[in-house]
Amino acid sequence: MLIRNGTVVLPDRLMRADVETAGDIISAVGEISREGEAFDASGLYVCPGFVDIHAHGGGGSDFMDHDEEAFDTALAFHAANGTTSMLPTSLTAPVGDITDMIGRARPRMKRTSDECANLKCSRVLGVHTEGPYLSLKNKGAQPESYLRIPDRDSYDYLLENRDAVRSVTLSCELSGAAEMTRRLTEAGIIVCGGHDNGSMPDIMPVIDAGMRHCTHLWCAMSTVAMIDGVRLPGLCEIGLTDDRLSCEIIADGFHMPPALVKIAYRCKGADRLAIVSDCLRAGGMPEDGRLWSLGDGLQSFIVSGGVGRLPDNSRLAGSIQPLSHMVRNLVCDCSVPVCDAVRMASLTPAKIIGRADKLGSVEAGKLADLCLMTPDLRVHTVIIGGKIIYSKGAN
Repeated sequence: MLIRNGTVVLPDRLMRADVETAGDIISAVGEISREGEAFDASGLYVCPGFVDIHAHGGGGSDFMDHDEEAFDTALAFHAANGTTSMLPTSLTAPVGDITDMIGRARPRMKRTSDECANLKCSRVLGVHTEGPYLSLKNKGAQPESYLRIPDRDSYDYLLENRDAVRSVTLSCELSGAAEMTRRLTEAGIIVCGGHDNGSMPDIMPVIDAGMRHCTHLWCAMSTVAMIDGVRLPGLCEIGLTDDRLSCEIIADGFHMPPALVKIAYRCKGADRLAIVSDCLRAGGMPEDGRLWSLGDGLQSFIVSGGVGRLPDNSRLAGSIQPLSHMVRNLVCDCSVPVCDAVRMASLTPAKIIGRADKLGSVEAGKLADLCLMTPDLRVHTVIIGGKIIYSKGAN
């Protein structure tokens, strides 16, 4: 496949160039002289396919639905919106529900590029488990009855599924969190701090034990507090300032107003700050007042004013936007340069989960996963493994 005359979005600059693919790999980027049929990308941004490391569902389906078809429905929703690779994300639930979800993800991790393209589904890079080792106070929309504590409740099931579990969100102040972090890190699982109610004395031992990422800054996260007459930073401030930690934000305009996005961007930079969709099953669906569920009936939520909320409006429940919408939000509402906005949706999350060798940038040798966007940053064409799986206006 040959893509001509596009504006290629590189991690640090824009470049007018052609992109050639061979099989499912990008073979060349630059001025390509060969003749033949080509896709004319004049006036389009040629971006790497987006990489979402925290998403619960979309298109009416949740990754924790006990339904094989539902899993692929959610993957297809994100693929059509430019997310070509992702970590399907669980929520706090009975352990059996979490392991069932991991079991549905595992065979999808083995799909070839052709299989993903033919099914028009995003690649599955592994699973992110959000909980159940989370604080009671900052549980957010997570079901309270299934919360667990590392010292009291076994997490061996995560270690036993280390081939598929790529990352785990836990709360630093819980008894046994540091030891759990050490064991998961030794097993090759990325530990993310989040949904916590801790302070600096709780958090630093967990970072020293191997925690390297923060789950959705400012959202259900500890912040500066006066404790015994001493003002101590929480995970939010430590995440923004500790260079050992990467961070993620939900850039839907609701979870993170532009002022907070700008603070996170200035503190971490595009190379340590990823955007995540945290998208719920209502992503891409009409806002018609219906009652939705997180997981398979684990928690109810509504969509009101363009975002998921608990039915009593006491908390946000998650976003209903894919990453491509958030890239546009960063550029249009937060004055983030296009290169950095795209990087935060592609190369940075790929690096965070250790997959930047094959994903996250438009360069020779990487997988031919691309998202072509219009000048106003709307998805025009999506390519997985060198095959077009979505194109604006196609039947």
